[in-house]
Amino acid sequence: MKYANLHLHSTYSDGVLTPRQLVNIGKSLGYRALALTDHECDGGVREFMEYAKNIGDVDVLPGIEFYGMHEGANLHLTALDFDMDDPALRALVNERIEAHYESTKKRVKRGIDLGIIDGIRWEDVEKYNAPGSWYCPGSLIRAYNTLRIPMPEGTIEKVFKSPEAQVFASKTPDASRVIPIVRNAGGIIALAHPHKRTHFVPALVEMGLNGIEICHPDLVDDDPQLAEEMADKYNLYRSGGTDHTGAMSGLGGRHARPAFHGISEEEYFTTKERRLG
Repeated sequence: MKYANLHLHSTYSDGVLTPRQLVNIGKSLGYRALALTDHECDGGVREFMEYAKNIGDVDVLPGIEFYGMHEGANLHLTALDFDMDDPALRALVNERIEAHYESTKKRVKRGIDLGIIDGIRWEDVEKYNAPGSWYCPGSLIRAYNTLRIPMPEGTIEKVFKSPEAQVFASKTPDASRVIPIVRNAGGIIALAHPHKRTHFVPALVEMGLNGIEICHPDLVDDDPQLAEEMADKYNLYRSGGTDHTGAMSGLGGRHARPAFHGISEEEYFTTKERRLG
């Protein structure tokens, strides 16, 4: 069993468990430290941290999973243990929340106008997704589920993934912009689930990257070894977690396989205490 699970998603992005449920399940599984890393938002982090503090026996870090473009690749970058009130970081988070909100709003309204979405209004989507959330396909699914209206098969593909819908996609910022903002806010920023992505590490380190996930459900074959090699070579903090898989995902199907990924106690406190500098 790993000591810390530092890659989790809640109902504030595309997870199905609330921040409090994640704390409860993580503690029951035996994790001693957790980080909520919702996509491009931190609306649930304060609730997550306050609840963990109240129940005790589990340490928590603030987190966000940002996207960053580099050489045509949309990289996932997990930010950890940063100053949540840093002005530049707050500006970036607010910008990303607004961008995804507007993108999802346009896609959903298009779906309503075309009759793809029936029985759901945009106001329903807003009502059943908390302020500060990452608006995404999960936001529409949450509205359908809350109202107990069956979603027709293919709705998500037509509303969000069709070529016509892609016109409304928000533009992802460059990794070279995201990484320094997190670093200047005192945080760790790690290359997430670097399956076939470790070759980007040298350039990302030049931008300020100081972490890498070494234990994640998507890391297969020689991925963990390559990630460890990058961590050693570039003096990177090690991170990892279960993401959308296992008991802490709350999901079924392919996500329901056992998953207890994360990092060791030594690796966790190396990060928390900034032992690498």
